[in-house]
Amino acid sequence: MEKLKTYKNTVIYILTLIFSILFIVIGYKTNKVELMTDNAGKSYRAEVIAIDEVTEEDIDYGYEIMSSKTIRFTAQIKNKDLESDRIEAFQFIDEAVEINPKQVEIGDDILLAQLSSRTNVEETVWTFIEYYRTDSLILLAGIFFVLLILFCRKKGINTIISLIITCLSIFMVFIPSILAGKNIYFSSVVICLFIILTSLVIINGVHKKTLCAVIGNLGGLASAGILSYVISNMLNLTGLIDQDSIFLLMINPDNPIDLRAILWSGIVIGSLGAVMDISMSIASATNELAENIENKDFKTFLKSGLNIGQDSIGTMTNTLVLAYIGSSLSIVLLMVVYNSDILHLINLEMIVYEILQAIIGSMGILLAIPITSLFSAYIFSKF
Repeated sequence: MEKLKTYKNTVIYILTLIFSILFIVIGYKTNKVELMTDNAGKSYRAEVIAIDEVTEEDIDYGYEIMSSKTIRFTAQIKNKDLESDRIEAFQFIDEAVEINPKQVEIGDDILLAQLSSRTNVEETVWTFIEYYRTDSLILLAGIFFVLLILFCRKKGINTIISLIITCLSIFMVFIPSILAGKNIYFSSVVICLFIILTSLVIINGVHKKTLCAVIGNLGGLASAGILSYVISNMLNLTGLIDQDSIFLLMINPDNPIDLRAILWSGIVIGSLGAVMDISMSIASATNELAENIENKDFKTFLKSGLNIGQDSIGTMTNTLVLAYIGSSLSIVLLMVVYNSDILHLINLEMIVYEILQAIIGSMGILLAIPITSLFSAYIFSKF
């Protein structure tokens, strides 16, 4: 009997992986949008070999004189198609620009692109555009994955697989669907359902606790989605929360992206992880309780689930609030410093959106608790 159960779980696990791959591949091909038609400004990895010259000059902008520094250096291209080439390149550091990178030094790993010269628009020169950081990020992710496998073993491997599938579904299906002009509300619902089902099945297998967690997730997210839609209309939100929103409108002026739908989607997807966490915690704890008590009473399971939810809601809410504050801390600091009118500040759409994310996400968690507890109590007391 145990072998049959293991066999069934293995088959379902493999089928889930196959379904996930098909969903991502078909979704990507269906929504594929070609936004770039040429390789203008393509970046190349390079290493700084020598600093040849550093010059400074003052530029009169009419209202203020600001300094500009030009660093001429020799670099070794590391891309395969230009690997043997040593080229002359330039880095420009202007005081007029708000954010300037660190001045390049010998041995720095950087990205270069052929851009228009400052002295002749028709002439292109190799220009520094950014420092190369991919290898460090890959190393950091590798350390995280190794630690995950060491501490969680098989579940750690499944967590990595689930995380990869989630990221691929967002970047290869959901985002392209928005750019392709698909309905953002529908795409958000589909991608949330996909992430919930595949993540929970891959990590926990087909189990009663998985079913309970899925139902709790759906209930919590549905509540967050409805609340977000209603409250966004009540608060007259437009979706124009920052400069990035304006750039989104410029992508396709004939059929502009629905910014209010983007706002709604951001709130729902942003709360997905926390809602999934609380639902799985309650379902898993109820399952453990069911395996260790003889009196499988509905009220006992319900009370236990609600108690677990009450203990977790404080930390989960703090997690969401701190995450949103942390992600927009620089903007909030600037607004507080340069805006002495507190009433105006807290009514700015950008600030309102951050508050909405935290509050509605927390309400999604809160409503997922009784939904998961009720369904778990019913399942584990009856079956």
